[in-house]
Amino acid sequence: MEYFDIHSHILPGVDDGAQTMEEALEMIKIAHEEGTRSILLTPHYEKGKNRYTKEELNSRFEELKNKVAIDYPDMNLYLGNEVLYADGILEDLKQGLIQTMNDTKYVLVEFNIRISYTELYQAIRKITNARFRPIIAHVERYRCLFKHIDRVDELVGMEAYMQMNISSVYGGIFDENAKWCKKLIKEEYISFFGTDTHDLDNRAPYIKDYTGWIEKKCGNDFLKRVFQDNPEKMIKNQYIVD
Repeated sequence: MEYFDIHSHILPGVDDGAQTMEEALEMIKIAHEEGTRSILLTPHYEKGKNRYTKEELNSRFEELKNKVAIDYPDMNLYLGNEVLYADGILEDLKQGLIQTMNDTKYVLVEFNIRISYTELYQAIRKITNARFRPIIAHVERYRCLFKHIDRVDELVGMEAYMQMNISSVYGGIFDENAKWCKKLIKEEYISFFGTDTHDLDNRAPYIKDYTGWIEKKCGNDFLKRVFQDNPEKMIKNQYIVD
């Protein structure tokens, strides 16, 4: 199977991900060996703290894309941001200062892991009311959602989409977080997976080691949906109905 990684920090020199072009190309090499053929590059967007302008972001993206095309012509790269939600973010979205996912209405948004559910709910409501489609980054991290399947269900009902870091499925029977992640997957609340790769060591873009459990428990159709069909619809700005 060919994989689509929708959450990565490979674009060099813009955040705490790849720092050089050489490192970025090594990360692309690993991803390609893993079977990944499409990657959304999602550098962090933190209001007032970015190390780049949107123009610089696009310039670095084009440079990386051109280099990747030489050795990996079958690798598709797209650009987005992982947006840390804060006051003023909605205005930045409306003004086009934030890079949405491949210039669509989809936006990858993260929150403080200790955010209250009331605050999270209100933030998602504001984003959807502004006619953007929020993808909640690494949904497994938020304490207010942990073991609250009703809250996850409520957010999905508001047309928020859930992205999980693929490595989060790893863990034994006594790992409560892994059990929670597997529950979300088995009940098909997850629309997207990503590696959230940052480097070549602890956070390299590995996928294959984690997909066996998903295929075994949810089947190949689900695997295809979350790694191919949903991402393809997203980059085309189409609605996703899981």
